[in-house]
Amino acid sequence: MKIAYIYQSISSSFAEPFAVQLHIYHQLHGLQSAGHEAVLLGLYGRRALCTGVLDVFAVHDRPEQDFGKLGLSGNRLFKLFESVVRRTQKALRLPYLALFDSYRIYDAARHNLRGFDVIHERYNLLAFGGAWASRRLGIPYVLEVNSDLLEEREAQGTPERGLRRRFAVWATRYNFQTAQRIICVSSQLAEHLAQKWQVPRQKLVVMPNAADTEAFGRAYDVAAVRRDFALSDGPLVMFVGGFYLWHDLELLVQSFAQVVQRVPEARLVLVGDGRTRQSVEQAIRDHGLQEAVIMTGPVQHSRVPELLATASVVVAPNIPFFEGHGGSPLKIFEYMAAGKAIVATRTGQVAEVIEEGVNGLLVPAGDAAALSNALLSLLEDEGLREKLGREARRRAVERHSWQQYARRLVEIYGGKETG
Repeated sequence: MKIAYIYQSISSSFAEPFAVQLHIYHQLHGLQSAGHEAVLLGLYGRRALCTGVLDVFAVHDRPEQDFGKLGLSGNRLFKLFESVVRRTQKALRLPYLALFDSYRIYDAARHNLRGFDVIHERYNLLAFGGAWASRRLGIPYVLEVNSDLLEEREAQGTPERGLRRRFAVWATRYNFQTAQRIICVSSQLAEHLAQKWQVPRQKLVVMPNAADTEAFGRAYDVAAVRRDFALSDGPLVMFVGGFYLWHDLELLVQSFAQVVQRVPEARLVLVGDGRTRQSVEQAIRDHGLQEAVIMTGPVQHSRVPELLATASVVVAPNIPFFEGHGGSPLKIFEYMAAGKAIVATRTGQVAEVIEEGVNGLLVPAGDAAALSNALLSLLEDEGLREKLGREARRRAVERHSWQQYARRLVEIYGGKETG
């Protein structure tokens, strides 16, 4: 099949090591490995990337052959008009509606995607160029939705208002109506789209995240990795991920204060960075854990498998954030692929993937005592850690590899899978 994957955003580079980029990379890599022609169509300033070369996810500078043809949006006069409008918009503080960006995606699709079998777009607020191109070219349109972004903005304290909100609602409905299939990362999100946005249930397909089971299953020199990251020789409790509002890291720090009272040689390793870093650092100081908590800062994702190899226990503390979140935490599947004993809060899809006492331990959200008790039960019982880790690894390989994910995508593209 010839598959075009569209992600319309000018606020991030594909070479950044974040969850969005990793997810897109693994989908394209899985499709290409299965023998399909899969290309990425996205924005690079006022040019359009249109390439199947996956080092776009590792290198910022792009050769000329990675850029697609453009029609009107590549014209010098059009760009001059665009500059004038953008400057006026900024000066008058008018809402940004991504109209030029959507048109550029549409323009690039119209000039580069003829003869393709499917357009697969990752939903982003205000973006409608992919759906527009699908209608114009007569190419089936599959929309991937990872969150209700309008609700997410509101939950983060930055709600959309006025004209921008009305436009975002219109663009979202336009995409939902155009799509033949809508891929949701969890059953909770699918139910939300059916209830709030009135999306026909026959359009909705649930596709949880996955993991690179090969990379996370390799044997690593644990002693060398510990030296590289200045990690102690004692037991390590590890969190890997962005410091987001829905990751309850302050609760984790509070819980770990109880852990070190019984296991003083234990260390908490926080791998990542983000918006809540300052509040996490304050919590560490408040609990007197400066010597017991290691914050690595951002780490290239290629090094995450070896870091996880050093962990005794891994943890995913989440809170129910908002109704349309419905997330599918990438870390859970990577923890499983690494064969680690997992402690996670019983929220959303996590409770569907982690079976209590079988491939991990589940605790109530917001319960510091339950979290610390679960961590201690694993730190003090090597046999239980190994048992849970083995089963987690087995399930990751059998159910949650990117190769299996790619096969399901092709079935969806062909209209063979629903529900």
